[in-house]
Amino acid sequence: MFKSVSLKVVGDPQLHCESCEQRVVRVLKTLAGVQQVSADASTQRIEVLFDLAQVKPATIVERLGLLGYTTETAAPMAHPQVQQTSGARRS
Repeated sequence: MFKSVSLKVVGDPQLHCESCEQRVVRVLKTLAGVQQVSADASTQRIEVLFDLAQVKPATIVERLGLLGYTTETAAPMAHPQVQQTSGARRS
């Protein structure tokens, strides 16, 4: 069963550049069961899609720790094309 986890980098060091992003993606993709990884230095977020039968979320967090990153679980990112509206329409 595939699961998605959204992590936020907290403290130092943080993701500073594209090279940091690529390093995180490259290292996490070496874990068996990790299907997709995206890292964004501008938001300090790391999104991982993985097979729960092959890798546990704690293993992903541990591997990021070996890279020097402290993370916490973050709310999943909303789809960029989804817009939320509130209130009544004006005529």
